[in-house]
Amino acid sequence: MVFRRNIWLFLGVVVLVAGAAATWTLLQTPIYSATASLLIDPIAPDVVNLKSVTPDLPGTSDVVDTQVRLIQSPQIARRAADAYAKLRPNDARSAAAGRAELASTMAKMLAVNRAGLTFVIDIEAESTDPQFAADTANLYAEQYIAAQRDAKVGANQQASTWLTSRTAELRDASSQADAALQQYKIANGLLSSNGATNAEQEVSTLNQQIAVAKADLAEKSGRLAAARAQLRAGGGGADVGAALGSGTIGSLRQSEAVASSEVAQLEARYGALHPELVKAQSQLKEIRVQIQQEIDRILSNLEADVRVSSSRLSSLQGSQSRANGALAGNNSAGVGMMALQRKSDAAKAIYETFLNRLRETSAQQGLQQADSRIAAAAEAPKSPDFPNHKLAALGGIGGGIALGLIAIALAEYLQGGVRTKTDVERRLRVRYAGAVPTLQSTLGKMRATEPPQDYIVSHPLSVFAESLRALQAFLLLGGGAAQGGRVVAVASALPQEGKTTTSVCLARTAALGGARTVLVDCDLRRRGSSEQFIHEKRPGLYEYMRGEVSLDEALVVDPASGAYVLGTSESQQDARDPLTPNNLGRLIAELRKRFDVVILDTAPVLGVADARAVAAAADRVLVISRWAKTSLRAVEAAIDVLLDAGAKISGIALTQVDITRYASTGHSDTYGYQKKFRGYYTN
Repeated sequence: MVFRRNIWLFLGVVVLVAGAAATWTLLQTPIYSATASLLIDPIAPDVVNLKSVTPDLPGTSDVVDTQVRLIQSPQIARRAADAYAKLRPNDARSAAAGRAELASTMAKMLAVNRAGLTFVIDIEAESTDPQFAADTANLYAEQYIAAQRDAKVGANQQASTWLTSRTAELRDASSQADAALQQYKIANGLLSSNGATNAEQEVSTLNQQIAVAKADLAEKSGRLAAARAQLRAGGGGADVGAALGSGTIGSLRQSEAVASSEVAQLEARYGALHPELVKAQSQLKEIRVQIQQEIDRILSNLEADVRVSSSRLSSLQGSQSRANGALAGNNSAGVGMMALQRKSDAAKAIYETFLNRLRETSAQQGLQQADSRIAAAAEAPKSPDFPNHKLAALGGIGGGIALGLIAIALAEYLQGGVRTKTDVERRLRVRYAGAVPTLQSTLGKMRATEPPQDYIVSHPLSVFAESLRALQAFLLLGGGAAQGGRVVAVASALPQEGKTTTSVCLARTAALGGARTVLVDCDLRRRGSSEQFIHEKRPGLYEYMRGEVSLDEALVVDPASGAYVLGTSESQQDARDPLTPNNLGRLIAELRKRFDVVILDTAPVLGVADARAVAAAADRVLVISRWAKTSLRAVEAAIDVLLDAGAKISGIALTQVDITRYASTGHSDTYGYQKKFRGYYTN
């Protein structure tokens, strides 16, 4: 109900705010936003299984935040500006003189943020030029990756240069250590082959030769001893093993056997002195002499072999003693050699380590990969991010609705007046008498051409006239009045609430309905009712109260309705109050006798004390409150004043109601449904 009552205020605020939002949107310079996404990839692919000079990024959250800060570094801004100058050479921003300004501009329009807790970094650029925004975001991403790769390449090249220099130094150091070792070996006779020094090899060889010589001597001594034992046993050495193995002795033995056979044959044939037998025996003897000589020679050779072997063994043993002495000296020099050997080995190991690392580093040339890659490239936006037309429209409409509701609440609060039947009955705790609309609101699109008090006469079947009849019925129906005419006082808390117009309209309505009616203007200072009917100087209420004229002489007839008016032709001139309780009692008593309805138009209750006495003298008091204007506190104060004066308040009527506003006086009032009764009225 409150909303419908303030619908035009609400719509006005909504249209105003929406229009302001639209105007603001149209006046703003559009700003375009483009975003490129980087993926931080801590696990780079291994092209070759080599340890890199610059290790990969660890897969921790802090590393991503660090990369966010690095992307915003001045170095990347300068690289991006240089890259833009190459990409857009014809752009005025690409001039070499303004390169620093271009870098600063690109840095200011950039926003780098991590996407949640992921390894994705969003690079957002905002500019009035959509293509420039997209280029900035993409170039920042590309130059960041290039900077990472260049840093790795530079570190690898620097490492290679240092390793090359250091490897050369270590090679020289290793050569010097090896040369010192060799010189020491030569100087101390520690040259070696097959893992042993010359002295060690000589001692080993002599030991082997002595062992062989000892075995040979033992063998030959054994043969000689056996031969001598055979000689001592007899036999002339014929059974000595060396003789038995001799070819010469074997040949002689065969000749001896032939000669012995021939001698035996000759002895059998001839006598002992036979020349052939003697000759054969002589030959046999000579052969045996030769055999003995050969045996003696063989024994002599055995003795000679034993002497030679013994002499060789002695010579080898002497050489062994000398070699052992040289070996003992070499062992003392070996301590120094071992120190030089360790130094040489260490220099060689370090040199080989650096050499291998140099080879690995050289093999990595051109294989360095950045630890990030572009996940999504920025594209030139087709619509601006600012101002966001959809958001501005929604904001304008939403803001308009919100401000419209606030305006309604503020209007209701600022108005603070009595508006509805509910306000009268619940907040003021007084009966609701009805509502009198403004004449214009009952005419719709037609224009009011006459005042309300004349309109009810010319249009007795109109909505406006019906509202006065309803108010009359509320006041005049029912008992509780003194014998004679019904006296009704119309009062209000403040001026300009429609009290006089309501009083005149009620009087004319009652008179047109056939009731003898009189309207008494009790507002002696403003003379609201009197001015409408008394246009020349003549006797009136003052003169009647002073007893100077009769009631008939003081009354004026309204020719339009037949109602009588008791007023004044001029305002009160002195401080004497004619509306004393005695005068009012006398006046009302006489009016009751002559009229059915007596309407008392009083002065504002809160401003003029006369109104309290007039209201107290009436049978009923109708309190008038201007709709949505008179505050609740003012009406409540007037009610308290009237009750304290002893007035009988019948109810409160709302005046100047705009019935075109939805439920202007509440859903429970007639005007909440006035559109349904259009066919009953003739406006």
